[in-house]
Amino acid sequence: MEISRIKSIFKFLLITLLLNACSGNETANLDSSVPNSNQAANVKVGIAAQDNIEEFGKIVKLPVEPEEVTYGEFDLDGKTVNPQTPSPNEKRLIAVLKFSAENAAQIAAQAEKHAPPAPLDVEAESWFPPELIAKSQVTGDEVLKGVSYQARDFFQTPYQKGRLTRINDTNYFVLEMFSF
Repeated sequence: MEISRIKSIFKFLLITLLLNACSGNETANLDSSVPNSNQAANVKVGIAAQDNIEEFGKIVKLPVEPEEVTYGEFDLDGKTVNPQTPSPNEKRLIAVLKFSAENAAQIAAQAEKHAPPAPLDVEAESWFPPELIAKSQVTGDEVLKGVSYQARDFFQTPYQKGRLTRINDTNYFVLEMFSF
C-alpha cells in the first residue's frame, strides 16, 4: 500500500514538472551568453521585421526600388533595434529584397562590376518571406544557396560594409550590412 502511494505522488510530481516546463517563457532555452559578431545574426530575439519600402529607403541607398522588402536592424547581441530611437552602438541590417526580373538582372550586373561574385549559403530566418523559407526546407539544411556580391551600391551612413546575395533561381536578394 505504501509503495502505491509513493508511486502516485511521484506521478503527480512528474506530471506537474512536465506541464510547468512546457509553459511559460518562450525564450527560456535561448543562449544567454553574449554572441560575437559572427553569431549575432543567429540569435535575433523577438524580431519585429519591417516591410515599409519608403522607410527602408531612408536607411540604405536603393539603386532600384524593390517590389517587396522585409528587414530588421540588430545590435551585436542580436536584439532588434528600435527604429524610432537610433542606437549609438554598432548595428547590423538584414533585408530580403524582391525585384522584378529586369531589375534583378540590373542589380546583379551592377554589383558584379565592383568584385567577382562568389557562391554563398544564407541561413533562412523565420521572418523571411514564405517562398524563401519553403525553398530552404527543400534541401533540409535550412539554407538558401546563392551568389554573393559586394553591397557597395546600397551603402549609406551608418552602413558602410556589407554583402548582397542573390538567391539562386529567384529574384530575391538578401542584403547584409554592418555599421562596424
